[in-house]
Amino acid sequence: MKKLLTTIILMYTMVLFGQKEVSMHMYIKVAPEHQEEFERLEMNYWSKVAHQEIKNGNMTGWGLMKNTGMNDDSLEANYLIVNTFKSLEQAFSGKAKWDTSILGLTVKDISTEKIREVKSIRWYQNESSIDGNNTNFTIFNYARPTSVSDFVNENKNIYKQIHISMQKNTKLDSWGVHTRIHPKGTASKASIFTRDGFSTLLDAMKYLTYKDENPYQKMASKSKMSEILPNGFGYTIIRETLLWVN
Repeated sequence: MKKLLTTIILMYTMVLFGQKEVSMHMYIKVAPEHQEEFERLEMNYWSKVAHQEIKNGNMTGWGLMKNTGMNDDSLEANYLIVNTFKSLEQAFSGKAKWDTSILGLTVKDISTEKIREVKSIRWYQNESSIDGNNTNFTIFNYARPTSVSDFVNENKNIYKQIHISMQKNTKLDSWGVHTRIHPKGTASKASIFTRDGFSTLLDAMKYLTYKDENPYQKMASKSKMSEILPNGFGYTIIRETLLWVN
């Protein structure tokens, strides 16, 4: 009965609000002495298993990302694995098997469980984005706005157009605004995140650099973001994409 009720609620939500792309973010901590092995297993093996699930129509993308400029002894996760889906329905269809037999291996052969710690798993919905073709470094901006709907609307109707018009100057390759699906609540900290993708780390760092005359301020004169996000982003970090398959 509980499973049936969950399914009904999920289907009702999708009908009411329409299907949108979603992503599962797995935040992982790996000690320095295990990072080479972790990356080898994920990039050489698990990426191929994920690619098979993509070919089978069970997901749309898989990526391995690593924090940039973080101490290895940080208490925070230093890797991020992202699984993307065209909808919640696809994500929770139960069709993905993650079958390692296509590699002639067992799960145990390529397991990373003993060399990594999963710090958290979070689900997000893609509200709006700009596609890129050469994103190697991504700035993730996490925050809890006073109104999620106002934040999303401003990003879709004001900031997206500004980003597009400024792409040549900022060298921005990709962009997106995402809302948290689960977990939620004040204890979960950020309720949204935006991402700014660049081809090089230098471009990403320049983008973050303080500027006396910021053209964004003039172009966003109609924005009420100072009220929606009075304290700015709560946390910003750059991650390098080690591998992405779709």
